[in-house]
Amino acid sequence: MAQTGIHTGSDVLSPSATPAVSRRVAWERATNIPMGVLAVAFLGVYAWHVLDTGASPALDTWLTAADITIWVIFAADFAVRVGLSTRRWRFLRTHPLELLIVVLPPIRPLRLLRAALLVLDTLNRNTFNRMRLSIFVGVSSLLVVFLCSLAMFDAEYGAPDAKVQSFGDALWWAVVSVTTVGYGDYYPVTVEGRLVALILMTFGIGLISFAIGTTTSWVLDQLKTVEESTERTDIEVGKLVEEIRALRTEVAALRPTEIPSPNTHGPNSIGG
Repeated sequence: MAQTGIHTGSDVLSPSATPAVSRRVAWERATNIPMGVLAVAFLGVYAWHVLDTGASPALDTWLTAADITIWVIFAADFAVRVGLSTRRWRFLRTHPLELLIVVLPPIRPLRLLRAALLVLDTLNRNTFNRMRLSIFVGVSSLLVVFLCSLAMFDAEYGAPDAKVQSFGDALWWAVVSVTTVGYGDYYPVTVEGRLVALILMTFGIGLISFAIGTTTSWVLDQLKTVEESTERTDIEVGKLVEEIRALRTEVAALRPTEIPSPNTHGPNSIGG
């Protein structure tokens, strides 16, 4: 007798596959918050590594060890989720962010990309529906600006003829670049800095535009809801007015007619 399956995400549930899928879902629910905390921790480690230009070799070693440890934890989490999935190749195809996080080695030139992927994956796993899209786009836009400013400072600090000499300079450059203002007072002079600028121009403007479009769509939806509510109110008021008019007509029809007095028009009246 054929067994029917239920498709949910990257797995097909069947009577024999349900326990494995349930274990993966339970694992993801249990690890969402810890993985989110680790993603934020990695972002902090990356920022510390970049901004602390006078860090001692011991601190640098400690930050590098923290970076590698977080990478190992995310790799182990991903391996467990793949192992608990009933359709593993489909799971790999439908989870590109997690796959990139594991594939990219924990080396300094790739920290910018890995930090962005970790936070984006955390947002993608912990938000839902329209709120999910709005939060994802908004935070992604801020994340791109912040990480690109960090990467710009990391690439330009100490370079000959560099215009960016502080994180404030790099942050200002990122903001005016992503908003297409481009004053030209700060610009990259190194190859790494220009690559960061290319990333910001490629992804940042698109995310900012998407964020503006999403906000505009939300405002239009709110206005549409108000208009629909006003129309419904007008219709209901019109119905109430019609009912009141009908009730007044019925009341007028039920009023008793005047009855003649028996002393003046009856057969027993005096003198009749």
